[in-house]
Amino acid sequence: MGTTNSPHIHALGTMSVFYIPSHKLDDPRFYHGAQTARSAIHSFLMHRYEAYTQSPTPVKGYWVNQADEMVHDVMERFEVSFNKESEFDRLIEFLVEVCQRLDEEAIYVTRGNRSYLVTKKADSFGDD
Repeated sequence: MGTTNSPHIHALGTMSVFYIPSHKLDDPRFYHGAQTARSAIHSFLMHRYEAYTQSPTPVKGYWVNQADEMVHDVMERFEVSFNKESEFDRLIEFLVEVCQRLDEEAIYVTRGNRSYLVTKKADSFGDD
């Protein structure tokens, strides 16, 4: 495509997307004192990447938990782009902390065309 050489286009890198349960985003009981998960995520993404997109329209996620039961939750979508893979590692470190504070087994993340589960405990989901 010829548009990649345009002086009007600035490449932002590969997009990363993650989903957080809506009902835990604004309740400080699920995060840390007066700080909510939404405010912690906002602070981290703005400080680290200086931009992000958050979709307030809830998305419903379905999955089978470790007890082999189907569960679902209403999620909100967060999107951020960056070029360096080391930044993806830093985002994952942050999401592990969010996962632990929200007492979530895992947070669903996509980067480009790859999908991941970020777990609160190492090796929570073994390869079968």
